Amino acid sequence: MNTEDMLKELASLLNSFLIHPKFLEELRTLLKTDLKGKESIFFKILTTQLSNIKNFGSKIYTIDSNEILQGADGHYYSIHLQKSQFNVRLIVYINDENIPYFLCAFNERSGKNRTNYSTYTTVMKERINYFLGDDNYE
Repeated sequence: MNTEDMLKELASLLNSFLIHPKFLEELRTLLKTDLKGKESIFFKILTTQLSNIKNFGSKIYTIDSNEILQGADGHYYSIHLQKSQFNVRLIVYINDENIPYFLCAFNERSGKNRTNYSTYTTVMKERINYFLGDDNYE
C-alpha cells in the first residue's frame, strides 16, 4: 500500500474523530519520512489504537503504555504507536463526553529520556482552541 492510498484509508477511519489539519500534515510527513517502508506495520498499530480510543475513551491511558499528560488539565493523552522501527506519539484531547480531538503527531527520537511534552503545551492549547473557539482556554 503506498502512502497516498494509506492516507485515503486513514481519512476514512478517522472520519468519526475530530482532527486538526496540522495533525494530518504531521502524519503525512511522518509517513513520507520516518515511516517510509514501515507503513503497513504502522497502519496496523494505528487502526488498533483508533479502535481502542473509540472503545475506552478517556480510559485509554489504562492500555498499551498510553498516558495522561502530566501538567495539563487531565484531558490530554499521549497515544503510543511503537515498534522497534519507530516510536510515534499522537497527542489527543478527550473531552468529558469522550469525544477525541487529534492535535499533534510526532516521532519520538530514541534515547532514555522521556518525551518532554512541555514543548508541545502551546501547540496543544492553540490546536484545541481551534475546535473550542476559546482563545483563553487553559
